[in-house]
Amino acid sequence: MPPEAPSPLRRALKAGKVLAKRHLQDIAPSESRRARQDHIAVVGAIPELDGIESDMAPHAARLTPVHVDYCDRVGHPVHAASVELTALVLALCERRKVDSVIDLGSGFTSWALRDWAQKQDRPITVHSVDDSAEWLEKTRAYLTETNLADDTLHVWSEFVDKGMAGSFDLVVHDLGFMDTRYEVLDQAVALARAGGIVLLDDMHKPDFRDKALARMESQGKAVYSLKTLTRDKLTRFAYVHPVPMS
Repeated sequence: MPPEAPSPLRRALKAGKVLAKRHLQDIAPSESRRARQDHIAVVGAIPELDGIESDMAPHAARLTPVHVDYCDRVGHPVHAASVELTALVLALCERRKVDSVIDLGSGFTSWALRDWAQKQDRPITVHSVDDSAEWLEKTRAYLTETNLADDTLHVWSEFVDKGMAGSFDLVVHDLGFMDTRYEVLDQAVALARAGGIVLLDDMHKPDFRDKALARMESQGKAVYSLKTLTRDKLTRFAYVHPVPMS
């Protein structure tokens, strides 16, 4: 007997899977190409990124067991900043000799920055902001547990009116869910001072990435992929915006 012909529904489902696969194949190479190109171009804009992997490695080794414990007891691997991103943040802080950093979206990075700052021989200001007061208190509890300062934690709705635009050498933008993150993008970028850096996390999500890039590039802001430096096992990665000196 000849095999039974597939039903219209099965044919439609198969066609949909083929189209979806082709769509992903169209998108992935484009982002991968940009990541390779930007990996070279970004060093011209941020020279400290040249060979920064060697400085990231010891940070990653030290952060990894803490990250495992943090994700087990406090956060969640999907929501906590990756070891890769956090190691880059710390390496950049060292290479650029930053004095002030702000973590939008409190959590593991907030701990790592304060732990690092406490060991430096110069004063470094670290602020953390969250759109959730409940989560901010979890961050505070973790900082207290690990004997780190918790006096610069803010709820976004209150912080946004403090007039701190242009105050920070480094801004890590990882605030809230993706809709919120896009809504406050301009305000987040404006927190960086001239010559500073803005890191945008979770740029693996194409809806957010496409909107964020389109918005910033329409404003004449340069943005570079850091996929080769920050891609983690969950496929997350970051982009960077170097703020011009003037």
